[in-house]
Amino acid sequence: MHDVPVALSGELSAALLEAVITLALALLCAAIWRRTRLPHFGWWALAFALFLLRITVIAVFIATNNRGWLFWHQVITGWTAVALLWAAVVFSHAATWKNRYWLLVAFPLVWSYIAVIRLDNFVLAAVPAVMFLSAATLWTGVVLLRYRRDQTRGASTLLGWTFLLWGLHHLDYPFLRARGAWSPWGYYIDIVFLLTVGAGILLLVNADLASRLQIRTLELEQLSRRMVRQHEEERRRLSLELHDETAQVFAAVKMQLGVVRERVEPEMSKRLDRALELVDEGMRGIRNVTNDLRPSLLDDLGLLPALRSMVADFSERRGMKVMLDAPDSLPVLSDEAEAALFRALQEALSNVARHAGEAPATVEIRSTDREVILRVADRGPGFDGEAALARLEAEGHLGLAGMRERITALDGEVRVESSPGAGVVITIRIPVAEGR
Repeated sequence: MHDVPVALSGELSAALLEAVITLALALLCAAIWRRTRLPHFGWWALAFALFLLRITVIAVFIATNNRGWLFWHQVITGWTAVALLWAAVVFSHAATWKNRYWLLVAFPLVWSYIAVIRLDNFVLAAVPAVMFLSAATLWTGVVLLRYRRDQTRGASTLLGWTFLLWGLHHLDYPFLRARGAWSPWGYYIDIVFLLTVGAGILLLVNADLASRLQIRTLELEQLSRRMVRQHEEERRRLSLELHDETAQVFAAVKMQLGVVRERVEPEMSKRLDRALELVDEGMRGIRNVTNDLRPSLLDDLGLLPALRSMVADFSERRGMKVMLDAPDSLPVLSDEAEAALFRALQEALSNVARHAGEAPATVEIRSTDREVILRVADRGPGFDGEAALARLEAEGHLGLAGMRERITALDGEVRVESSPGAGVVITIRIPVAEGR
């Protein structure tokens, strides 16, 4: 809306710079829309494309002084404001177009014809068009400022205040810019507003990416928990089948062998004694497997007795000295959290058996109002640095991948510390809130 050129070359240079920045904004919004298919980015792309066309038309008018170009400049300026307003409404309310909105589209066309072709009074022609442009821009700012979504509040606030200030800036047109007072600084002020809008749009993109990442992270956490739960249920099922079916079959075989042993000759009796020993070994093996799959103590007595029993059984079976330091009670945790802690200790003790040799180990269990802490330390050879830890994990030697998967799915933490000759310390933390 610069119908009174003052410094032709200065205005054209400023208009060219504004056109380049506007083109970059239009391409940016178009690229984002193409990638995300979010409609407000499409409308912003259209709005900045119209803005670019507006700059081109006013530059042609400045060069030719043809009033026909001034008419189209006025029309496209109004349409740009309407497109920016509609983009804000779609962004904040996910609105759909209604027929009455065509009145906003028609006003710039009708009034520009009246103002440029029919009226000779500049103030009478300019003031309604400026009021429409300013009102649409101010309305855009209000719509964005009233948007209250936490993830994008910073971006929408920046955009809202930018459009409010831009709308106020439009009001000086009949008194300053149209009379050459702002030439070419009016362009540079618009450039500042364009750059600020671009920054707000980039913040929106960043907020949208962060929101999508958060949603994807929550989905992955839920999937991980579901997999852990299904894994535990499968282990429980296998444990029950081994205990209720296979173990019972072994018990029946033992009873039958005992009956036969009483009725055979002494020479055959010795062979049956050996068969009974093998059956006993098989039954002990089944008990060990079922206990590893799903210890009955974890279901019957709870987490702490199950952990105590595991440490005692490990010391007895491996012949290793393992000290247990545990409180009298622990906070109530979810079934998933209890199973994760049980499996973490199980895996940590397996690492002690494989890598610590005959060195003693310590199991420490602590709890606070916020978390339960399990610490397993041994005095084995240890390893040197993060690179060695990463290599061991990659080769599957420490079994930490499954442990981390279980614990991190519960918003917990697994930390491994080691140095040559100082053994390995594994610390597991699980929030108490998981059990509530």
